Amino acid sequence: MALSSRAEAQYVGTGPETGKALPRFVSVAEDKAFLRRGPTMQHAIEWVYLRKDLPIEVVAEHDNWRKVRDFEGTIGWMNRVVLANDRTGMILLDGTKLFRTPTPEAQVLAIMEEGLVGKLDRCEEGWCQMRVAELSGWLPQSQLYGVRQGEEFR
Repeated sequence: MALSSRAEAQYVGTGPETGKALPRFVSVAEDKAFLRRGPTMQHAIEWVYLRKDLPIEVVAEHDNWRKVRDFEGTIGWMNRVVLANDRTGMILLDGTKLFRTPTPEAQVLAIMEEGLVGKLDRCEEGWCQMRVAELSGWLPQSQLYGVRQGEEFR
């Protein structure tokens, strides 16, 4: 994944376990994933996520555990086995338009609902290409959770 210099400036470091940038976005890999109070199986479960592919932000690493923050700002720990490096995005606003090309003058392919999750193929120049089921198109980066403003990747 290639990041623009603007996006790189937003990162605060690298994870001691993976060597990957922190913070960074990943996705929930399972249909059921537990968010715990601390980085062990003995820590209490705070939340249960029942949505595979939900984007989530890794903010710290400890052994096989990742400290994560969800779209509402909730922070806790998840085991790395329930996380995937797949990039996904969640629509933040009802009525978000999915365009054929990365320009607001392009043909509108769909009107998206708040909370809809799709796969992100790439983001560049303030636009992200997103796949939902059989449909693929572009939407403004500012209308997604799962990618940092100014972040670019292919």
